[in-house]
Amino acid sequence: MRRIGITPEQPAFREQERIAAWLRNGEVEFFHIRKPQFTEQQMREYLSAFATDIRHRLTLHDHHRLSLEMGIGGIHLNSRNAVVAKGLECKRISASCHSVEEFVRRSGQCAYCFLSPIFDSVSKAGYRSAFSPPELKKAFAEGMLNEKAVALGGVTNNKIAELQGIGFSACASVGELWALPKAMFITHHNERFGYLESALHALECGLRFVQLRMKEASDEDVVAIATKLRPACDRHAALLTVDDRIHLLQTGLFDGVHVGKNDMPVAEAKNITGSRFLLGATCNTTRDAISAIAAGADYLGVGPFRFTETKKKLAPVLGLQGYSDILQTLDKQHYDTPLYAIGGITPADLQQLKDAGVYGVALSGMLLGNGPDSAGEELLRVFG
Repeated sequence: MRRIGITPEQPAFREQERIAAWLRNGEVEFFHIRKPQFTEQQMREYLSAFATDIRHRLTLHDHHRLSLEMGIGGIHLNSRNAVVAKGLECKRISASCHSVEEFVRRSGQCAYCFLSPIFDSVSKAGYRSAFSPPELKKAFAEGMLNEKAVALGGVTNNKIAELQGIGFSACASVGELWALPKAMFITHHNERFGYLESALHALECGLRFVQLRMKEASDEDVVAIATKLRPACDRHAALLTVDDRIHLLQTGLFDGVHVGKNDMPVAEAKNITGSRFLLGATCNTTRDAISAIAAGADYLGVGPFRFTETKKKLAPVLGLQGYSDILQTLDKQHYDTPLYAIGGITPADLQQLKDAGVYGVALSGMLLGNGPDSAGEELLRVFG
């Protein structure tokens, strides 16, 4: 199914770089720049970060005139910009529609139209589905909807088959596209794999979040591996973070950093990363988790689940009950920061961990041991 991306309204870490990677690797066909709070100058500066070969695949929701100045390929019609301004008729035109009737009226002048919300929104709380599958299927059968209709609203990977069954051939994503992948790989080495080879193997297995962890290596060795790994991550639209070495963010090779309990304090790290880089933090207790969230962590690596030989100075083992206790407390206090389980996880543990409520899992040895391909398949089947 063809996919179109949409930016979040608030800044995301390495936003323009990730958009370019998604476009170049074919993850999305076009990308819509939706920043209603931007002034014209802010939009100009934002667009300047994109290479010229990417700009023709971008679409502006606001400041349409910049499409001429900046070489942007498309403009999008919405309640703020309802008509095509003179001189912009040559651009790739799209529009937002909220009923089948509106789609019929607008689609003649558009390359495609968003029809929303098809499902309950992932990114907008309270934005509920306005359609029923039988109603939409009937509209396709009668020719009121066609290949120009792009499904928007609550579109997740597990809804693709349903959308195709209804008749859609294209969809647009906001929430799921920008959400953190639920499977994280932490680099490790053994007799079969070096650090680089282990990460490349994880990417080939379908994982899209790699943490480069090389505790005993020099900065030069870490940068040498990251220099080779960054292009591979871009090809797979995968995130690449570094363990501990926050000063290496200045190399431009990483999407973020993960700090352990004995590394730089989370609050100090947040002052460096801001919203520009992803910040993860290691936790072992509910108190650790609440403290890290308050200090600005974007996600938590909580563990260990059980004993593991891949990490020295192991904290107390949590088990399923430990995760349940932490998650219940966080839920009561209305925290929704993603929590990754880590430490000694096997394929047999995955469904139980998901049922316990963890957002995702961070793993290393599981993917590099015996039968790694089946382990990767099971991981993606359970956590997606």
